[in-house]
Amino acid sequence: MVSDVLDSKDILTRLIRRWPWLLLAACTGGVLGLGLSCLLPPVYEAQAVVGVGIDYGRALPLDEEATRLAFDRVREVFLSDVTLQKVMAWAGSVPEGSMGTVNQFRDTLRLSEVGGGWELAVRHASPQTAARQANLWKDASLEALQAAAAHAWRAAGLQAKWYTVGCRLRPVATPSPGAAWSCSAAPDEYDPEQALTEIEHEAILSLGVLPAMSFSALRAAEAPLEPLAGARGMLVLAGCLAGSALGLVAALSWPGKKGRGSA
Repeated sequence: MVSDVLDSKDILTRLIRRWPWLLLAACTGGVLGLGLSCLLPPVYEAQAVVGVGIDYGRALPLDEEATRLAFDRVREVFLSDVTLQKVMAWAGSVPEGSMGTVNQFRDTLRLSEVGGGWELAVRHASPQTAARQANLWKDASLEALQAAAAHAWRAAGLQAKWYTVGCRLRPVATPSPGAAWSCSAAPDEYDPEQALTEIEHEAILSLGVLPAMSFSALRAAEAPLEPLAGARGMLVLAGCLAGSALGLVAALSWPGKKGRGSA
């Protein structure tokens, strides 16, 4: 038998000789990708914008790392299960408080930071539904962020009072050796243990949001007029690449003139 030994010169020769077939395979794949994109339902994306800022009139300047962490906490509220469950409940998808398909809904969302706020985008086959869900996401996020900031202010006030009354742990011998809170300037009805519990509770409900942050609705979502062009383009590109790959494999595996016949 006559065996073909592929070297770089032979591979290049085959590709040059069969370039029309490679071009035809790439074009065929692109046409198939375009046809598939026409069969799939169009996807629309609507965007709402929520303004997020730090009021430096009520807080000391933050360094870059502290600012980044503060905005990370805000991002977590936007994408939390609790916020998205409320959006789905308001939209009538699932009862409020139900887990539903939160992860599937999250896959249709896009959250990106823009100047002075965050852009909340929702993709859907219906432009009206996309706009409605984007606005519901905006409203639910604003409600959650403003509630978290209120709890943060409550925690800050309780903590300031704690430092004012000057409570410290001091050793006690009765009824058993240990420690107890002693407050130098606290009123008689002030309970240090209860105060600590309240501070911890409010800190948890604040979700890590800074009390000096402010939130506002900057832009409501409107029903988009045109579907996303990226999905169709990606299918066409994927078809071209797949056709090119198949054409390349065929061109290299197609035996040359010297490989035809047997010895």
